[in-house]
Amino acid sequence: MESLKQVSSVISIADLTNEEIEEIFSLADAAEKLRADRTASGQIMATLFYEPSTRTRLSFESAMQRLGGSVISCSDMKASSTAKGETVADTAKVVSSYADVLVVRHNWDGAVQAMAEHADVPVINAGDGSHEHPTQTLCDLYTLRKEKGNLRGLTVVVCGDLKNGRTIHSLVFALARFGANVVTLAANGMALPQYVIERLERDYDYALAPVATDDLSAVVTETDALYLTPKQPHQLALYTQVDQVIQARLSNMAAGLRYDAFYMTRKQKERMKEGATDVSYPTIGPNFLRQQRFQDTVVMHPLPRVDELSPEVDKDRRGIYFKQAAYGVPVRMALLKFLFDRCAKKGGAAKRDAISFQSPEPIGPQCRNPNCVTVKEPVSSTRRFEIVSPGQANALILACSYCDHRLKVQIAGNVVSKRYYGFDSSLASTFSAWLKKGELALFDSIKEAEELGYEPFKSGPQRVLMSEAEMGGALSSMSAQILRDCREPHRLLILGVRGAGSQLAQRVANEIAKQAKGKPEVGEIEIYGSADDLRRLSPDDSNPEPLNLKDREVILVDDVIFTGRTVKSALSIIFRSARPRSVRLAVLIDRGHREVPVKPNYVGKHIPSSESDRVRVKLREIDPGERDQAVIYTIMNPAEELRKLPRNAEAAAK
Repeated sequence: MESLKQVSSVISIADLTNEEIEEIFSLADAAEKLRADRTASGQIMATLFYEPSTRTRLSFESAMQRLGGSVISCSDMKASSTAKGETVADTAKVVSSYADVLVVRHNWDGAVQAMAEHADVPVINAGDGSHEHPTQTLCDLYTLRKEKGNLRGLTVVVCGDLKNGRTIHSLVFALARFGANVVTLAANGMALPQYVIERLERDYDYALAPVATDDLSAVVTETDALYLTPKQPHQLALYTQVDQVIQARLSNMAAGLRYDAFYMTRKQKERMKEGATDVSYPTIGPNFLRQQRFQDTVVMHPLPRVDELSPEVDKDRRGIYFKQAAYGVPVRMALLKFLFDRCAKKGGAAKRDAISFQSPEPIGPQCRNPNCVTVKEPVSSTRRFEIVSPGQANALILACSYCDHRLKVQIAGNVVSKRYYGFDSSLASTFSAWLKKGELALFDSIKEAEELGYEPFKSGPQRVLMSEAEMGGALSSMSAQILRDCREPHRLLILGVRGAGSQLAQRVANEIAKQAKGKPEVGEIEIYGSADDLRRLSPDDSNPEPLNLKDREVILVDDVIFTGRTVKSALSIIFRSARPRSVRLAVLIDRGHREVPVKPNYVGKHIPSSESDRVRVKLREIDPGERDQAVIYTIMNPAEELRKLPRNAEAAAK
């Protein structure tokens, strides 16, 4: 059971309901009365900042003092006991005994959540890594409401570094909740992370589509915009060929849009790999100010700015970012007042409906985000996840409870029988029952399961679907078809889904190289990971420049297509990164049974199969010692095997 201090913390914008946000805004409108009433008299706030800050820290401290409270501060945690090796958990335990509320900024994703779990008082997230910055979002929403009167129906362009900018992640979730439309205009290689897009789709029924328009050329010319809206989707991600009809539809999509606000962000150089910062970046300057289309478009920025905003915008009535910064004081006064009142009423924070998983075994899934607190400092956190969806036909999709990054788990086990099995969506109800009983164990690999004494469940006999020779012939034939359909072979990009798909992509590229004069560029797409979603495999995988998809013919390659969900996610990543000329799908095996209406353009072999069948493509690059082949076998339901266990064996297992 969560304690009062934990549920009263504000770690994510999701910790506040829309009604609570409106209540905070009403309090902010009455900031002068709050100041006169000295509503925080006798209360102490501690600010702990592991990263530099000017506006956030000073506005919080000003807010607390205006409420009549006191402040103790550590503006540079490098000069604290952290330098001696103190954990964030111990820091939270100690400092919470000195104060009534903690305001924390940290460079690790999820670190503030970890501190909230160990503190004895409410904790406010002042920014954690590239994850979230909920109090900045409150300031942003308040500013928009003050300037535009209402949030519902507004169209807000978020622009710049959308990948690493934590203010953006919190903001788009909040805008979606209030019914605004969002246009994303990212710098090249800095698109909105896939886990953010998927959460918008899953939690808020938002859909995305690329926007082909010259309207935004005054800001950026090298990337395309994405339109995110709660209206019925422009489901471009369901098309594997961007034909002339769709091109025309996209070209007109933004024609009627009214841009109410531009939200600019700086390039987050401190969170980028070396060499990845030397890319062009959107700017707002005189050209933007002269455009008739933007005459009523306000310009916002969380600050500090570098060179993405021209000083000329400062003098224009539309540049409201200094006013936005000033609103930080009344909004944070209101938030502190709200939290103190909620604690006094023994109230709790908003709860997200989620299925939580924590491994019953000492070994289990680990977050893939290298900057997550669970990776940086495991002693201060627990490996806890939300089960997002069954995901692919052979994988379970988890989200880290600290940083929200997704990961794919393929091995599930039962702690009673000590047996493991490859996850399959047809067995979802069985695994769900195990989860409710606390019997579900998840593993990153078979090796992990076997190290704990788990043995494999039984499966039916394997039957070879494609031999090595048949696979080679299919790849050669598909490559020839791709080459015939390609308009500009020298600009062709072969993009494989990480795993078997990326290995097959490289083989397809080699086949094309045999039949043409040159080898096409090869890339890899990571659907459930925490590194870059798109990366170059050849000709130079060490090139730090982002993989460029704009106006190119892209061939998406995977080993097996079944439900179509993997392809849908891959297309979503492709189209939010850039707008290619076309995307065509090549798969070695098509099983049918599509949940998502995606039709492959190139297929090695059509094999209709039932949900209880499992198809596996074995490749020598992935399975050393194995020969290339595709096999099919029947899944035996592990629940049936559990029922057959002798009572004494089951009791012994417990």
